[in-house]
Amino acid sequence: MPNKLISYIFLSFALVFMTWACINPIKDFAQKDSTSYMTIEADIVNDPTMCKIRLTSSANRIMSVLSLPVTKADVYIVDQAGTKTTFKEVTGGATGTYLPPTGFAGKVGSTYQLFIKTLDGRQYQSSQEEMNAVPEIENIVTQFEVLDQYSKGDVRRAGYTVYLDFKDSPKEGDYYMWNWKHYEPITICATCGGGGTWNFKQNTCITPAVATDQILNYSCDGKCWDISTNNDLNVFSDVLTNGQRIVGRQVARTPFDNYTPYYFRLEQRGISKSAFLFYQSLIAQVQSSGSLFDVPAETRFSVNVKSVTNPTEKILGIFNVFSVSKKIFYIDRTKGIPPGEKAFIPQVPGEMFYCPGAVPGCQDRVPCFEGSTRTKITPEGWTL
Repeated sequence: MPNKLISYIFLSFALVFMTWACINPIKDFAQKDSTSYMTIEADIVNDPTMCKIRLTSSANRIMSVLSLPVTKADVYIVDQAGTKTTFKEVTGGATGTYLPPTGFAGKVGSTYQLFIKTLDGRQYQSSQEEMNAVPEIENIVTQFEVLDQYSKGDVRRAGYTVYLDFKDSPKEGDYYMWNWKHYEPITICATCGGGGTWNFKQNTCITPAVATDQILNYSCDGKCWDISTNNDLNVFSDVLTNGQRIVGRQVARTPFDNYTPYYFRLEQRGISKSAFLFYQSLIAQVQSSGSLFDVPAETRFSVNVKSVTNPTEKILGIFNVFSVSKKIFYIDRTKGIPPGEKAFIPQVPGEMFYCPGAVPGCQDRVPCFEGSTRTKITPEGWTL
């Protein structure tokens, strides 16, 4: 559950955050010192495909590729009945990511607590978090909108805004968060610039000693999709609307970069109060300082994960227990377009590489490498 950080996040630094009402994008930030922080991205969800725990040690930039995975840790959760579920580290390229047994999913109404022991003996423990119910998404409306502050030809000018309706439960203290994911089918799986060519043994571009202006593109060897997610926060409390029907909540804005149908998977999450306060603190930081988490004074660290071995240690991230309601639909990008507005269709530079004739052993198709931004697995609900 995902993503998009800290899935979304700090829950997911590498993935994804969600759209919030003011629509302020979250940026990378530089820490004011070289302190390394333990980062815990933990999702316990009622969807078995979304449960995961990611452990990293931050470098001097929270979203930096220099963040190192924390491997070989002992990671488990315990529910209100004392049942222990162990999360095992993924092998083969995704070190630092821990997954539960196949088929495991959290249950609405259950309470969970996270426990972590690293290889060097550090121990971490979360508070107990209850999984709250989330209402179904009742209605979705997409509307073409133009932002006049951007000139024609600017990709930010035109797009489809997504709104939804749902009925809040009569129970007080409900908190919500929205996340979305888009899959775009692609035919080009690698691009080598500077006169470089693709090395099929090393699976990387090899650039010659003397670079040129040549750009070569390589076709995918099968079906492949690029994955994009929201990079903003969108959270909501029912403190002023308890039990009411929420109408026209803006949850996303999609680009007008083609006329093809736009695959859209929307998640409505019922989050805990701890998660709501955590994400609200991120929003407040961006609004007040213009940057995310100036360390140390203005930063709000984890609100529900503490160090057992060193109580003064500051930890990044959150133990996020939530239920999710999903809707998968396609946005028709041929409707509602006002006169004079045209899709900003990106052009792929360079030329396609093809094996010349019947050259023995020649390869011209690159694998679709699985990752957070690309997949060869057909998306859920894909109909095109």
